[in-house]
Parts: sequence; structure tokens; C-alpha cells
Amino acid sequence: MKGSTRPGGFEITRKAFDICDFAKSANSVKILDVGCGCGDTAAFLTGEYGFCVTGIDKSSEAVSHAKEKYPGLEFMEGDGQALEFRSLSFDCVLMECALSLMPSPVEAIHEAFCVLKEGGHLIAHDLYIPRPSEEDLEIIGQIKKSKTEEKHRGDCGKERRLECTVNGALVMNDIFEALDELGFEVILFEDRKSDLAGFAASLIFEGGSVDEFLAGCRVKQEKSRISYFLLNAKKQKKEEKR
Repeated sequence: MKGSTRPGGFEITRKAFDICDFAKSANSVKILDVGCGCGDTAAFLTGEYGFCVTGIDKSSEAVSHAKEKYPGLEFMEGDGQALEFRSLSFDCVLMECALSLMPSPVEAIHEAFCVLKEGGHLIAHDLYIPRPSEEDLEIIGQIKKSKTEEKHRGDCGKERRLECTVNGALVMNDIFEALDELGFEVILFEDRKSDLAGFAASLIFEGGSVDEFLAGCRVKQEKSRISYFLLNAKKQKKEEKR
């Protein structure tokens, strides 16, 4: 279990969890891994921290693979934008390279807020554009306007475009706004471009290429504009809110 299928590997996962106030080796700590893929992170968190992890993925093939690879862990099909769990169920919602693939990352953040316990953590890391241009912001504005018009016409059931991304990389403006409105406290936001560079080097060493990885993530921009981030946001308790 190498953890090399994404930038940062398990090092970035470990950093995010080590700043949480969870008791180590506590199976009472419940984690929801959104976009769990073949289940490597769920297995890592179970083995490293003793957490109780539920992994969900929209891909039935990925879920079947995860169940076969880690038969003792819990995996199921699920959509991060429509979580079918009770409110206040989890201590942490984890999204590794998942937000940028969702039609509405803001919707996913709202869903995470609902299933998180007070004081719980939302952890995400993904590709993003650190300095979006006016053209980037205009593109996102047009997508949002188009989606609103489709909803009013009643034809929003067709394939949905990615509303907080430009060619596959996230623009964070709306995401930060949603976090603030919901009452999340961002306790860590870190640019991790070095992880992207290191990941590219490891892919080349293993006979792959960063272009193939970016194509899989739907990224079509010039690579110099793209970076990678790590986010840890804490759901404030009612008495802590402003």
C-alpha cells in the first residue's frame, strides 16, 4: 500500500489528521472517506490511527475493488453531493482529489457540514488555481448562471458541468465563502505544489507521466498555473460561532 496514486501520498493525509484533536487508536472516531477509490486511505487510517472508516465512491467498480482488497473494512456506493447518512454522524469527512471531480463542490461541502458532528473536521486536498484570472472567474460565473437558468426551465437533469473548476482545477472563492457561511473555521490551508512536483517525478520514474494524471483529473490548462492544496476546516460548535 504505497499511497502514490495522488500527490502527497500518505504524508499529506498524516499531516491533516495529526493536527486534529482526535484520540489516536480510537475506533470511536468515525471517518467518512468520500471518493475512496480502491480503499487504500481507509486502510491507512484504520491501521495508523485505529479509526472507524466508511468509504464511499460513485464508481461501483472502485467499491468492488476496495471490498475485495480490504474485506474487513466498510465500502459502499455513494455521492458526496447527496450523502445518505444521518446528521451529526461523523468526526471527519475526508475528500482526497474528489472535490474537483464533483459538479458542485459547494454542494458537497454543505453535505459534509450536515453529517459532521460539532467540532468535526473537513479535510480536503486537490488541484487548484492559486491566482485565478478574471477570465477564470467569468467562466465560473457563466456556468453558475447557466445552471440557474436550467433549473428554472426544469431541464437541470442532464449532465452537470463542474461549477467551481476551470478545466479541472478548482477556483476556491466560492468554496471559502461556503465554509465561512456554514461556520467552518479554516485551521489549515497550505499550498503543496512541491507535492505535485514530487508526484510528477515519481510517475516518470515508474514509467508514467504527469500529463496522464492531469488528463485523468480533467485538467486541460497549462501546468504552470496549477498547484495543489491541503485544507483542514473545523465545524464550530454552536457556542463558538460568532
